[in-house]
Amino acid sequence: MMRILTNTTKIERLLSSYAKVDVVRVRRIRELLSASDVNSYDIIYFAKYTPPLIDFGPRNYVSNKVKLVIGIHIPIKIDYVNRPHHIMHNLLMPIQAMHYLRKLRAYLHVLNKDDEEYLMRKASNALGDKIIYEPLFTDINIFKPGGKYDKFTVLYSSRASWQKGTDIATKILKKLIKKYGDKVQVKINAYGPLTHLYNELKGYGNVEINDYMPINEYSRILSESHVLLFTSRYESFGQLPLDALASGTLVVAFNVRGFIRDYVLKDSRLSKFIVDFGDVNGLVNRIVELVNLWYGNEDEYLNIANYARSFAEGFSIDSIARLYVNMFMRVLGS
Repeated sequence: MMRILTNTTKIERLLSSYAKVDVVRVRRIRELLSASDVNSYDIIYFAKYTPPLIDFGPRNYVSNKVKLVIGIHIPIKIDYVNRPHHIMHNLLMPIQAMHYLRKLRAYLHVLNKDDEEYLMRKASNALGDKIIYEPLFTDINIFKPGGKYDKFTVLYSSRASWQKGTDIATKILKKLIKKYGDKVQVKINAYGPLTHLYNELKGYGNVEINDYMPINEYSRILSESHVLLFTSRYESFGQLPLDALASGTLVVAFNVRGFIRDYVLKDSRLSKFIVDFGDVNGLVNRIVELVNLWYGNEDEYLNIANYARSFAEGFSIDSIARLYVNMFMRVLGS
């Protein structure tokens, strides 16, 4: 059985049946590599969640027998740059990724095809084999279909931020409320730095703004809603749309890297609800189609919702765990 040291519970949840996984809560790779018994592990998996910190982590902490995998859980590149720290991110993140490959002799695990292709172009042929792509998973026992609200319900649940397009979502929700009035209910899961944007919606009676919810309550509201509005400007993977589809809730979204672009956009039924970035009217029109479908042909709406669930089942923990086991076995055998 493999022994894996990591800083993310995602790996523990995925591989608990296949490996001995120890989780250490650290944010910097140096702290993980300096663990006292680090050389007793087969693999060290460090998930990078924060923007670029020049944190290269000396390899001399670790025996060459221990394989090091860096999980890039943030974008290599930020799309639609409009702030100084975006420029810094786009400059430093590729530099840091190449350092991990060349100096730390690490493998890089990315969560979307765009990042994989970008890094493959930058890496030499010898290093290209050390760039690995595997998707994330959803827990289909937590995120599962439930009875829908009688009134068509739009859920916006992303962290309130520029990255997640909360400013765009607020405009879209206001348009829907003005168009449909009481025929449409809006639910917002409010957390993050830009929650003040929701003040524009507080005067409408059919808008419900909730605080951050525990997982069981959140999964229920997600499953009972009819559509998830996903307005992100950029993503690494995009967990929320996958959880929504597993809940039998359709997703209207911009075409962003990760789960949307790599999978949803390639599906003949679900791709019709994805529009190019910036096409706000397109997002509104897709939601309008679903409103009309729910009130005009409920059976057909439920047919598509059931299809969404079956689509997401391909990303269950059991399905994705097999991919990760194979990935780590390849790393160990290299």
